[in-house]
Amino acid sequence: MTKKQRHKAIVKRRIFLSLCAVILAAVAALIIFAVNAVLSSADKEEENISSETGGQSSADVSSDEPSAPSYPSEGPAGLDANYSKLFLVNGENPLAEDYDYEANLMTIPNEYLNNSWFKEIGGQIDKDIWSYMKAMIDAAWDDGVELYVWSPYRSYDMQNTLFQNQVNRCKANDTSLTDEEAEAEAATVVARPGTSEHHTGLAADFNMASDSFETTPMYEWLQENAEDYGFIMRYSSEKQPVTGVIHESWHYRFVGINTAKEINRLGMCLEEYLDYIGEQ
Repeated sequence: MTKKQRHKAIVKRRIFLSLCAVILAAVAALIIFAVNAVLSSADKEEENISSETGGQSSADVSSDEPSAPSYPSEGPAGLDANYSKLFLVNGENPLAEDYDYEANLMTIPNEYLNNSWFKEIGGQIDKDIWSYMKAMIDAAWDDGVELYVWSPYRSYDMQNTLFQNQVNRCKANDTSLTDEEAEAEAATVVARPGTSEHHTGLAADFNMASDSFETTPMYEWLQENAEDYGFIMRYSSEKQPVTGVIHESWHYRFVGINTAKEINRLGMCLEEYLDYIGEQ
């Protein structure tokens, strides 16, 4: 090969390499452009999701735990929907020995009671929740439902009498029971003195203490409306392993309007809800 031919070959090789470099650069530029376009689209989609869910990320949105809805600050009749009382009293959380049972009570007007014995001695309730209970009963009456308070606040002595009566019934029904066994069985029906929600003035039985209450318009109305006034049905059969108390369709406890709505939304009893908010 002559010197002239070698020169032409070198020139051709340089031209070829230059073309290859240009092509590779173009391909690289296209790849970078495509990647940026994909990332930009993903960012926009994430922003859209965030704006639609109040600033939550897509990971938050896909969480199995449903987010709590936004509850109003005012309930029916101008009641404070954020006011709550979560004082827990049960078999594992008895009242202190120096607890003042009558510190915050008021007497319920007789027209709201249907238990002649409580009418005679004066049925009482926590004064801070009476406005909620009264509004609830008044609303039921407006709807043509005859809702009344059957058994509100109970003193320690009153609860002790009721408990001992239940122990005696358990023994009469099964003579093989020991005193301890009879008391344990009785405690699922009537709380031991010092462990009853009735001591607090925050709970009441409505109309009757009977399973037949579930067949009444009063029960149906409470199931639909009690939470709007801050009350929950405290003891259900499915929660008995947690509460230690049998199903009581007539027993309602004040916890607060928005709290009651949240407890019902979560399908919890009070014990479970207190554990839940403690974990939060």
